[in-house]
Amino acid sequence: MFSIQLALFFFSSGITTWIAMLALLPVQVSCGAICHNHHHVNTFRKRPLNRLFECILYLQTGTSPLSWTLHHNIGHHKLYLDPAKDPSPWQLPDGSLMPRWRYVLVNTLMIYPEIHRIGQQHPRLYRRFLRLLVIANIPLVALLAYDPRNALILFVLPMVAMLFMLLDNTYGQHADTGFEDHFHASRNVELKRYNLPSWNLGYHTAHHMLPGLHWSKLPALHDQIRHRIPEHLIADHIFLQWEPGRQQQEASS
Repeated sequence: MFSIQLALFFFSSGITTWIAMLALLPVQVSCGAICHNHHHVNTFRKRPLNRLFECILYLQTGTSPLSWTLHHNIGHHKLYLDPAKDPSPWQLPDGSLMPRWRYVLVNTLMIYPEIHRIGQQHPRLYRRFLRLLVIANIPLVALLAYDPRNALILFVLPMVAMLFMLLDNTYGQHADTGFEDHFHASRNVELKRYNLPSWNLGYHTAHHMLPGLHWSKLPALHDQIRHRIPEHLIADHIFLQWEPGRQQQEASS
């Protein structure tokens, strides 16, 4: 993916750059899932290789090295059953469902402020995050200096878009579910056309039960616990983002 971006950066121009950027967005969504899984179970055994991989993924997803370790692993996974502490809460102050647009907008803008807040409780990890944030942005600054137009189209805009899409996906996975336990707090999708590009993130209850489990083993764990997941939390389509609003409408009608 990165090599394709670089080739387009150096050799594309005009409307071709825009068309290529839009065509690559679905692939970058899949890169977001790879980035998510990598932060739970590192891809390589050597730490420098993992940090290098995260620097490359940052240019596809907008999530810098160790950012998801702080925001997602330490924040969301440990606190998603407590709406008052979850770094991506889906409830309004009165306890009602936050509209999708507001959830995505507010929580996307709060990603890095939340990383800063959580980082104060983990100063050593946060210092590493800050150092790597500077390092990860050096290539981006160089690209912007060399060709601002193509860097903006092929890197900056998709990186920002991926953060919004990431939170949009999270809304579908958790909004308007329950808080009592893992089995009632996530939506799941068993369809291959969802789990192949998302690297098995459709088995979301299993993932939250054992976040350190490799993504390839999630289907087997899902099969073991499926009988404990309410049927309304197993979607029969790939558009999870629609489910909170749809289920709320059904409940009120």
